Formats: sequence, structure tokens, C-alpha cells
Amino acid sequence: MSKIGVGIIGVGAIARSAHLKPLKDCKNAEAVAICDIDQNRLEKMGDEFEIDKEYRFTNYKDLIMCKKVDAVEICTPNCLHAQMTIDAINAGKPVNVEKPIALNFEQAQTIEIVLNNKTVPAMICFSYRFKPAVRFARWILSQGLIGNIISINVEYLKSSAFIEGRRLEWRFIKELAGTGVLGDLGSHLIDMSRFLIGDFKAVCARTGIVVEKRKYIDSEEFGTVETDDFCNFIADFECGATGTFSITRCAIGNENTIRFEVLADKGVISFNLNNPDVLGVCIGEVDIKSYGMHTVKVPREYYAEQEQTFVDLINGETHEYTPTISDGVKCQQILDALLKSSEKNKWVSFN
Repeated sequence: MSKIGVGIIGVGAIARSAHLKPLKDCKNAEAVAICDIDQNRLEKMGDEFEIDKEYRFTNYKDLIMCKKVDAVEICTPNCLHAQMTIDAINAGKPVNVEKPIALNFEQAQTIEIVLNNKTVPAMICFSYRFKPAVRFARWILSQGLIGNIISINVEYLKSSAFIEGRRLEWRFIKELAGTGVLGDLGSHLIDMSRFLIGDFKAVCARTGIVVEKRKYIDSEEFGTVETDDFCNFIADFECGATGTFSITRCAIGNENTIRFEVLADKGVISFNLNNPDVLGVCIGEVDIKSYGMHTVKVPREYYAEQEQTFVDLINGETHEYTPTISDGVKCQQILDALLKSSEKNKWVSFN
């Protein structure tokens, strides 16, 4: 079987770590083309991953239309996700897009409408669905082993707001990013919660900016930060559970910490994705009577790779837990509702 040729649009840090490197280990696929408007970065990444110079593009449409490219992955700033995804779909190329899927719910819906008129494999990068602890937690919950869910407590903690000398990059500009940590980090928590608990019913949020001024990328003058540094919110779920969420890039001492706890009437499960191979559990009469919260190692069957899942999807092999474009659209609806809630200082419901 000939290998699927994958083209990567945008070759920043996420493209390198979550796409180009894992593609090297994929069966029946390889990176054959890359695109970036930064010529230096394009050449550096092309050399590192041995991409032929002929297939190093500065115009993303040239990559999409390249005959050597069978599938497209989009790793650009948020403002480009929707149009690039639509262009790939219209070209008949399978597409895998980084989250969030768009700048707003309206853009996201447009992608779904276009996709519904095509038979093109498509996926969104909700990467934490592929962590073994998350998948094992999903199985435990699906079996009803801890009973009815009462509440969840969720945190995503980073200290990246305080990186010394960090400038006014695209993530801090509303027109380019849409949101700050809410879309960048919060989208992962929203998807994990939908994946584990079910659909949201209503949300109430508070967002804020801590570092208000940063130097421009290309000068020593200061510009205004327009996107959120933190978002705290509470949520009601359709199943009757409630959730508390804390998302911040202002948590000193945390490089990338995700904690998730599920409290139910017959037990508890929890995980910290700094150690994604284990799950905290209190399940069954013995554990409950002895307050026996302990860790268990996740079985091998719950391990999966994001890039291989995309390749399998292209080959017609579907997996139950694959994050779809529809998942991305629903996440975007919740992101929009959280922004509205913070701005209007009120609960926002989903009908």
C-alpha cells in the first residue's frame, strides 16, 4: 500500500510536536509538504523533517492543490482555521484541524454545512481524548461503575502569561485568536467534559486579563492585550451534574497541568494528565468503607495516537472516540456562550 502524503499548513511548535514528529511513527502515511508564511521557519522545519524544497509552500492553497498531498492538517492561528478547512474540504482533501475550529459559532456552522455536502474524512485535534487516563475514565463512566454523577471539578493551569519577554503575539489579539485561554486551553476541557459527562445545559463565566500590555512583535512599543488570561466558570449538564472549571495561564509553578475529578453517588474517579497512565479511583464497597482512594494503571487497550487515528480515518477505519467536526462546532457554541456570559454577567443556556 502506498503511503498517504500529508501536507501541514503552519509549522510552529504545535505542528512540530503534535503532527510532524508523530507522523514519522504512523503506518501508511508521511509528511510530504509544509506551508508557512515565515520563510525562515519554513526552511528550518523543512530541513529537520526532510521535506523536499519543491514542496515547501508559502501559499496554503498551493499546498492544498498539490497532487502529492493526499490529506491536509491545519496548525495555523485560529482566524485561519475555518476558511482553510473549507478550502481543503472543497478540494476533496481529508482534513485535520487544530482547535478551536473557528473564531465563532457562525463560522463553525459554515464548516459543518460544507462538510455535510461532501464525503471527505475530517477530524479536529482534541488531543486529550487520546490520553489513556481519559479513555479509561470514559469506560468506567459508561459502565455505571460509580453511579450517578453529582459534580465535576476541572482545572487547566499554566504559567505562560509570565514568560519573560513574551510579546504581543497573535494569541493576544482578538481578531486573530477570538479568545485567549478560553479557546486555547478551555476548548480541551470543554471537549473532555462532553466526552466524559455529556452535553452542557447552561454556563456562567468570568474572564479576565492579568498582563494588560505587551511589546509588539516587531518594536519596543507596547500594545494592549485583548484576550483573556483566565476564565473561571460553572456549568450545568444535561445529565443533571454540575461542574466547576478553572482555566488560567497565570498559575505560577505550572507548566501544563490538567486535573479532572468526577464525584458520583457510588464512587470517585480522578486524573492528572501530568501522569496520563494512571487513574485515581474509589470504587466498590471496600474502597468506599475504607476511604480507599488509590491509583490504578490504565490498561494498554486505552492507548491511542491522534495522528494514527487521522490516518485510519482516511483509510475508512473509524474509531468510537474520534473527535469530529461536529464536536468542534459544539465546543465553539459553548465558547461563544462563555464569552457572552462573562460580558453580560449572566447565565447562558443551550436550547
